[in-house]
Amino acid sequence: MFKIGELAELAGVSKRTIDYYTQLGLLEPVRSETNYRYYPEESIERLRLIDALKKQHLTLEEIKERLQIIQNQPDAADEIVDKIEHLQEEMKHIQEELLELKPLLKQLNEQQIKLMTKPLAQQGYTLLHTLAILLGGDPFIN
Repeated sequence: MFKIGELAELAGVSKRTIDYYTQLGLLEPVRSETNYRYYPEESIERLRLIDALKKQHLTLEEIKERLQIIQNQPDAADEIVDKIEHLQEEMKHIQEELLELKPLLKQLNEQQIKLMTKPLAQQGYTLLHTLAILLGGDPFIN
């Protein structure tokens, strides 16, 4: 069990962030007899998951909903955090590769560019569609 300051330091966030997340119900402290708040070790992992979900541009309310779902399946939380972090690393790598590709494409004519990038465009569309479905619905269906 950690005091608020200890948890904040271990998680790399401010005490104010811990307070705010507690008020929103994202973190659940245990109260001592003297009314001090203590946070269980799982709070560090929960803060990592909150951070990963924030990086996906989810609102704190959406994060709260997802945490409630995960809470019903606690064994899945670690796996979810790991997979989200892995996907973030992969997407960063893809962005870097695309930036390296941009100057090379300038050496081609328009027809060559279309021919070379068509498979990327199709895969990108499929990936975007899949991500949209996983992260909250299908944006292509009204």
